[in-house]
Amino acid sequence: MTDTPTHIKQLQLKIWLSKSPMERLKQMMEDNTALNAFWTATKEQKKKALSTNQ
Repeated sequence: MTDTPTHIKQLQLKIWLSKSPMERLKQMMEDNTALNAFWTATKEQKKKALSTNQ
């Protein structure tokens, strides 16, 4: 993604770094869990779609 202005990226980094390492770790783990759930659901939908098309 290259459409985010530099000043916004700098602000996001400043906010991120202002959090404690524990807060950043917690957020990363929550984001990772959500991403894994999304990919699992996507794979299931794809399998279902392929099985109904055959």
